[in-house]
Amino acid sequence: MRSFTVTATGQRVNLDAGGTAQAPFTVTSSSTETLRGRLLVRPSEPAKPEWFSVAGESTRDFAPDASEQVVIQLNIPPDTTPGSYSFRLDAVSEVDPDEDFTEGPSVAFEVAPPPQPKKKFPWWIAAAAGGVVLLIIIGVVVFLLVRGDDGRRARPIATGTGTITGTFHFDVDSNRVTEAASRTSDLFWQQQTAVLRQMVPENGATLVNLGVRDFDSITGETLPDLGYSTAAIPGNALGTNLLVPGDVFAVRSTDGNFAKVKVVTYARDLGVQWVTFSVED
Repeated sequence: MRSFTVTATGQRVNLDAGGTAQAPFTVTSSSTETLRGRLLVRPSEPAKPEWFSVAGESTRDFAPDASEQVVIQLNIPPDTTPGSYSFRLDAVSEVDPDEDFTEGPSVAFEVAPPPQPKKKFPWWIAAAAGGVVLLIIIGVVVFLLVRGDDGRRARPIATGTGTITGTFHFDVDSNRVTEAASRTSDLFWQQQTAVLRQMVPENGATLVNLGVRDFDSITGETLPDLGYSTAAIPGNALGTNLLVPGDVFAVRSTDGNFAKVKVVTYARDLGVQWVTFSVED
């Protein structure tokens, strides 16, 4: 009987512009005693081992029947050949590493080809058409001045870092974490049991989970277009947990504003970073 089970949050991760990504896994011990386990990233050829690292300790003590959230950091060199790559996370017992080990599910990622350089426009065509281009530019400027600015605008109204205590409520508009629910609170960090947890929208607020991604790249202007719902986001200490470190979710607040929230640390008390926007069309 294997002492560990390994599950992945998703079957694929997306690299950002810098070639980095984070892949969350859950490693669960089925041992009745505290067991020391080693976490190993196993890339599939032609992926290279040096592209991957375990966030935090790669060798850990697992309590009986307990789970550990493990995040794999990907750093793909810019000169990597474009194509599809994959890797998995294995958990190995330090007591009997040759016999007691578990292979995790495969997670894929895509290395995109580099952008092609734009061809230079022939100078003689630019010179010949210079007068026409100037007239077009003047026309566009006049059109914009007459039309006015109808673009969407997002203005930050609340921002910070802090902790949402287990069983407490959070108002993203006022930066308030309270033990008792109020008419304006947006989130309830519900502790159903010692291990079953979920982030629940309340008072008409809605949520959408975006996964592990670059927090700073999400702008206030794009938040209204996301697929919000009243469904809670699972954050179980044992089983399904989408609220891993680095995960980002968005909130449409009770007051009609929009917030992006990043999970900084995961435990019964959730460490978060957030920015709330007032968005005008």
